[in-house]
Amino acid sequence: MADDLPARTSREPRAARPAARPGDTPLGGRELPHNIELEKAVLAALLDGRSAVAIQRVRPLIEHPLAFFNRDHRIVYLACLELDDGNHSVDLQAVSELLSRYRFQAVFDKLKQQTLLFEAEQLDALGRDRLRELWRQTAADRADVYEDSALAAIGGYNALGDLAQAFGPVASLERNVTLLKDYYLKRKLITRLQSLCEKAYRTPEDFPKLVDEGGQAILELGKYNRAAQIYTIDQVADETLDKIIERQNNPSLGIKTGIGELDDKLMALRPGGLYILAARPGVGKTSFALKLVGNIAGNQESPHRALFVSLEVDKVDLLKKLVCAEGGIDFKKIEEGRLDETEMETLAGTLAQLKNWKLDLMDVSDLTVQGLRSVVKRRKLEMGDLDLVVLDYLQLLNASRPDMNEYEKVSEISRVLKVMSRELKIPVLALSQMSRDAEKGAGTSARAPKLSDLRGSGSIEQDADAVIFMHRVDAGDGQREEGPDTARKIQIIVAKNRFGPQGLVNMHFYPAKMRFELAAFDDQEDEQMHEVRADRRERGQRPPAVEEDVF
Repeated sequence: MADDLPARTSREPRAARPAARPGDTPLGGRELPHNIELEKAVLAALLDGRSAVAIQRVRPLIEHPLAFFNRDHRIVYLACLELDDGNHSVDLQAVSELLSRYRFQAVFDKLKQQTLLFEAEQLDALGRDRLRELWRQTAADRADVYEDSALAAIGGYNALGDLAQAFGPVASLERNVTLLKDYYLKRKLITRLQSLCEKAYRTPEDFPKLVDEGGQAILELGKYNRAAQIYTIDQVADETLDKIIERQNNPSLGIKTGIGELDDKLMALRPGGLYILAARPGVGKTSFALKLVGNIAGNQESPHRALFVSLEVDKVDLLKKLVCAEGGIDFKKIEEGRLDETEMETLAGTLAQLKNWKLDLMDVSDLTVQGLRSVVKRRKLEMGDLDLVVLDYLQLLNASRPDMNEYEKVSEISRVLKVMSRELKIPVLALSQMSRDAEKGAGTSARAPKLSDLRGSGSIEQDADAVIFMHRVDAGDGQREEGPDTARKIQIIVAKNRFGPQGLVNMHFYPAKMRFELAAFDDQEDEQMHEVRADRRERGQRPPAVEEDVF
């Protein structure tokens, strides 16, 4: 893109320099869409330095330097990204100092590499970490003398100062960034279709194949169209009727958890729904999630493909838990290597049975929420039969920026999970930790969990279609020995349900074998549900907190 142009020394006059790669070649004698003054306005707002969050408002839309048309502007924005990745402030002084130490040939090579990825339709598909590698400065990139630096190549400190003085009010930054991204996407569209036209001229491909490629290209570019759609009431009425008829003809639409009393309340896991399963540490939420996955992926009559993403437990340990639950084997015996011959036969038979499940496992210790979204989306597009995603657990995901506080991080994670579930039309079950307030009391004196106990942010409650708590109601003080047949009394509390009733499900949990079984209800149900409903009333009556989204 401007990569084939020679470097300009500080004595040369500054001028707007468009790219010269094939992707930016004028089509039909016309320049590709761009607006140099708009680019200056965006960079001026960044170089001003008085808005500490300016770069954070730009990066979500402008993820790499090639969104700018002018070569010098690309170099300046690359420096802004490098500074932000290092958690440094972005301003005129910082950018000029960085570019004075950056060898121009190194910057040139980095932009050229990004150009090649752009032409191969790969640049915009890269995640944040991979993009960082494209401009991260190394020791070999340092300029020995000023004349070889990127700052000298763009016209020196005076040229950068002139750019900082351009009219670029921070108040208009978001609108300017949106317009700048629009110019970039138009160039991307033209480049993609121009490549298709060249293929029509120069290859023997027949018309239907070229049309299919063109349709695929437009479909892929369509994902960048973020415009909101407005519908008339008659359109919505027709769509609603179609959905109702579809449900009438397919009453099993949605995914049953396999626990009848829970399904009666949730009315199955709905495509596009976000479900939160929360509990105190040690209550058994991972084992309960695996039971639900077993009921869904191991259903012999109508199995559904599930993906279990674990950020805490190794995939081998997850499978051990499943083997214990399905085969009734003592987990401690597996860990200590004390299985007898009969138990080994049970183990082999259970593993053979699990191999037929429609279940995928993913264990990873360092994953951003956007990275998770990319993994799930790719899995869905490649295989086509992904029906459920389970995440264990929500607070272990990383946010898009390392400087986010806990509230901002969890808010972003819950929102992205909800968007992912709606975009891919699959339910997402996310396990969640609870705040320390939920641990007050012990055993039978422990109070029932409240929605306010969800750890990190009120956004979890707002974004979720249902919030399910696991509450241990027996004497869980850890003082008594638990044998292989010892059961804990666990209540599954549906505390929020956007499309159905709240309620309780009593279960027995056998921790030695990681197994859950339904238990009989008792008189404690009314008391527990009274606490849940009282919490809902109290939260609805009090004024919202300063950081809380009233909607």
